[in-house]
Amino acid sequence: MALNLQDKQAIVAEVNEVAKGALSAVVADSRGVTVGKMN
Repeated sequence: MALNLQDKQAIVAEVNEVAKGALSAVVADSRGVTVGKMN
């Protein structure tokens, strides 16, 4: 499901608010990993 620009801006704003109070951040790229491989 593709997001439009307004949806993306809302997500970025929400993440930005959460990140302001965070001491650290973890980013993971799970593209190409199946659910079976995660278990």
